[in-house]
Amino acid sequence: MDVNGVVRAAGGIILRQQPEGQVELVVVHRPSYDDWTFPKGKLQVGEREEHTAIREVEEETGLRCRLERALGSTKYDDHRGRRKVVHYWVMRALEGHFRPSREVDELRWVTIKQASSLLSYNHDRALLRGLGEIDGALISAGGERRGRASLRNQTSSTIYLVRHAKALARGEWPEPDELRPLNKVGRRQAEELVQRLSAFSFARIVSSPHVRCKETVEPLARERKLSLESAEQLAENTDADDVLAFIKTLGARPAVLCSHGDVIADLMTSLVNDGLATEGDLRWEKGSTWVLESDGDTFLYGRYLPAP
Repeated sequence: MDVNGVVRAAGGIILRQQPEGQVELVVVHRPSYDDWTFPKGKLQVGEREEHTAIREVEEETGLRCRLERALGSTKYDDHRGRRKVVHYWVMRALEGHFRPSREVDELRWVTIKQASSLLSYNHDRALLRGLGEIDGALISAGGERRGRASLRNQTSSTIYLVRHAKALARGEWPEPDELRPLNKVGRRQAEELVQRLSAFSFARIVSSPHVRCKETVEPLARERKLSLESAEQLAENTDADDVLAFIKTLGARPAVLCSHGDVIADLMTSLVNDGLATEGDLRWEKGSTWVLESDGDTFLYGRYLPAP
């Protein structure tokens, strides 16, 4: 997609680890350009970068993948002289097989060092730095073709912060508020959240103990075959500092957290005041998700996924 003269695209670096521990990644050859690069493609109208990355990677490699973490972006002038920005994610392949096409006629699994030598573009080679020192491979960014990478290479973990879906009105529920369930619309939102987060990898799902929060992420937990954990630190009226302290106990693996509007409002406001970069204004509709990328100590970047 071309916006104000800038071509927007997205792609992925697919990683796997061999039984002996060696890390490999995918590079593809495009016969029309006679180059070696990472799979990627342009955004369609109304499409978000992460969904473009999943779609284009599967089209070019035949591999259905999930996003592990955001890596960064490359910026360069394309063959028509237009400025091009490509956002990348580290990916994990779930299934599929490569079949040559006119667009991509060869796929190779290569080591980090081999990729550094094989890739045609300096901006692609610079992306490898975002993978860290893997397999003992220190990446050189040498090369003749120009371009640069803007890396979020410090990003080490991701939190998917979900506000519970629509529930019965407080005035319609005679029992304790923590037992108030989702309404019909909320149950539909909970089911659709499964698809909304289908592109992302995560290892844990943790909810406020309130029923409306647990019911929001129960379909997601079933689909991913993950146990649904409960944490008082995500309940209503919890202070943002206490929520942050709890998040730090989760470690580096991505996690889905489901909480309440007041908690998310306080937390997001606090993070922005501490330097979190976000896309657009702060919002937290019922059923929505904030994707928060962290370096392990500080949240760096947030993307808003509207409610289903």
